[in-house]
Amino acid sequence: MSARRQLSFDDLGTPLVDATLVVVDLETTGTNPSADAITEIGAVKVRGGEVLGEFRTFVDPERPIPAYIASLTGITDASVAGAPPISTVLPMFLDFVGDAALVAHNARFDLSFLTAQAARCDIGWPRPQVLDTLALARTVFRRDEVRDHKLSTLAAHVGASITPDHRALSDARATVDVLHAIIDRLGPKGATTLEDLTSAHRRASPAQLRKKHLADDIPSVPGVYQFLDEQDAVLYVGTSRNLRSRVRTYFTAAETRRKVLDMLPRAASIRIIECTTATEAAIRELRIIGREKPPSNRHGLTPQKALWLRLGTGTEGLRAARLARPEDDGSAQIGPLASRHDVEPMRGLLADAVLGRGASFEQGARRTLSPASSHRDTLRRAMLTDPRQVLDHVAERLRIHVAAGRYEDAEKLQRLTLAFLAAARRAARLRAIGAVPLLVAARPSSDPVIDARGWELLAVRHGRFAGTALVPAHADPVATARSLALTGTGETDLAAPMCQGYHQETEILLTWLEGDGVRTVLADGAWQQPARARFDAEHLAERFARTAPPAQA
Repeated sequence: MSARRQLSFDDLGTPLVDATLVVVDLETTGTNPSADAITEIGAVKVRGGEVLGEFRTFVDPERPIPAYIASLTGITDASVAGAPPISTVLPMFLDFVGDAALVAHNARFDLSFLTAQAARCDIGWPRPQVLDTLALARTVFRRDEVRDHKLSTLAAHVGASITPDHRALSDARATVDVLHAIIDRLGPKGATTLEDLTSAHRRASPAQLRKKHLADDIPSVPGVYQFLDEQDAVLYVGTSRNLRSRVRTYFTAAETRRKVLDMLPRAASIRIIECTTATEAAIRELRIIGREKPPSNRHGLTPQKALWLRLGTGTEGLRAARLARPEDDGSAQIGPLASRHDVEPMRGLLADAVLGRGASFEQGARRTLSPASSHRDTLRRAMLTDPRQVLDHVAERLRIHVAAGRYEDAEKLQRLTLAFLAAARRAARLRAIGAVPLLVAARPSSDPVIDARGWELLAVRHGRFAGTALVPAHADPVATARSLALTGTGETDLAAPMCQGYHQETEILLTWLEGDGVRTVLADGAWQQPARARFDAEHLAERFARTAPPAQA
């Protein structure tokens, strides 16, 4: 492996001329990201003043567009008829964005919709850097120069090549011209990097400036960083592909998280753990947080508190469960669930689909001479392999709601069904990888920090991280894979059904294993990825389409 290099002065930020930016604008059915939906996405990708590409699509909001919104934007129900749903569009948009920073005018609005839709569709949000041209314009263009900081006003003031018209792509194009005008103003004042631009409208706090020296000796390597107090107690843990670059941002105006700003005055030192790959760093971060429970880290990293929906054996019905158990006795479980509030509605949904509206699983068992074995088999199949009976039931109810104009009821039912599908899909992935004693896989790697190209290898035991390695392109990865197969044997002793207690770690590994170019090098046992289509939103859409009334002749 080539020696890791320290960053030079020029490496301390991303020069604006080299920064890839995606300027995005949305049109929506309203202003509430929890209740309203996206109708159009427009985006322009730029670098160094050059347009690299554009993205534009209508989105089916799956609800009527209010008349006043249609009047403002020109987007009507007819405009979005036949458009793809957000569950299809959002992955396409994120693929278009890639590693670029996002730019928007009043970015809080656009980002709130995008992140809300990502959460609703169970799509991971990559947390890109974000630039807000509204906030920057308020710094650059004073009120004695412009009457307000609306996009239309700014576009006219800077001589934008296109006039914003409340259509996503037009507004994104206008925002590009506003952004370039802002950069022209800030460049002579020292804003030469992307990091400078993200914080140009803010100032670092006195505590940040006072503690800035803590980042002086951080190397530019992948790994984990820990902020420690005077007694070496862990205050905060994070991870990065480039520790030096990431840690430095904590002492700039770009850092605005209250929990971090409250933590910095108590920080006395920073400890780092150098890692071979970013995947190893992510796993180490999870394990350290679980062990140390730093007071300033985000919530949600407590996999031992996962909640499952379990179908028991015998006369047992569907129950919420805190612990996953083996399923070789005929039981079944899905999860972990996103919220404990999903338990009762999901039980009702499955009971309605298998037994009929208003029935419960326990009542069904009492009404039959046998312990409802056929119902149990149907329910178990729906949870583990084939949800068609549930989806057909939901599709019929959705069609009734839509026909009666009960759109809120339809949306509530759809949201519950998607939560069921997500829980079943999540459990299927955990079940499959958790049953594999050992898997060593490889994927092509290009590590910009160590200037290496070749293979990244990953060893997994029962869904737990067991080791990783980087192999240069000219070397044989099989020899390294055999070495990895001898490491991490202790992880087997910590294995649990459904990766109980470490599912977040497993999901990081699954994301890696499901990436492009991954190939299995060594395996003890068979690993087969479950068919995702069975538990995807598209499967629900397909079943719903089948309920459409026949076209009139």
